[in-house]
Amino acid sequence: MNIYVVNIVTAFACFLVGYFFGAIPNGVLIGKIFFHKDPRDYGSGNSGGTNTGRVFGKKVGFICIALDMIKAIIPVYAAWAILTFTSLHGYYNQWGQDLTPLYYWLSGLGAAIGHCWPIYVHFKGGKAVACYMGLCTLTSWLGFLFGFFYLGTLAMKKMVSLASIIGGFFELALAWTLYFVNLATGFDITFFMLTFALKGQSLTWGLWYAIVMTIIYVILVVRHHANIQRLKAGKESKITWIK
Repeated sequence: MNIYVVNIVTAFACFLVGYFFGAIPNGVLIGKIFFHKDPRDYGSGNSGGTNTGRVFGKKVGFICIALDMIKAIIPVYAAWAILTFTSLHGYYNQWGQDLTPLYYWLSGLGAAIGHCWPIYVHFKGGKAVACYMGLCTLTSWLGFLFGFFYLGTLAMKKMVSLASIIGGFFELALAWTLYFVNLATGFDITFFMLTFALKGQSLTWGLWYAIVMTIIYVILVVRHHANIQRLKAGKESKITWIK
């Protein structure tokens, strides 16, 4: 089998599986099944956890956020397991490097894009925050730093948009810092992963993770464009459903 074809097909397959998983509109499904309403018809007009919580209550909002985090990470772990622990792995150790991390993080990128532009509900989705959160907190115990800055900002300012942008920035800075530390010193950053016990077969952050998270962060910021304008004008609304 042609190695180039295998790698190209794998890249597209991982991205597409991630996209179709990420496109599952949890907020819309919860709203229509349990409340007979579409959260996109209210509040900020999107199906993310914040707006779902604003419309249906904080418990529902938290459930939606959790489900959106999980849907982003399932295709990543699935791709990692299939590409690492099957005979396929031999095809991806090419050109002097193991391309497996590129492919499983592409699944995460696909999930984030699917979340924002879901094919199932006319491409009107969320803002990538929960997916971003899931990709960092459900892969590494260092993800608590995202939670620290996110929840700290949220507690002080009561603005989800500001908390998302600040928390996401610090997580992105951490991802790139770890990559350059590894590049300069050879320090094994898989120690920070939840799968670190598997050592050479563990999930890893590194270059591909940093690149994918950079792309998702840019999407996150762009999706918050209207919020940023309101923040500049001092008119951004504060949440009331999180005390």
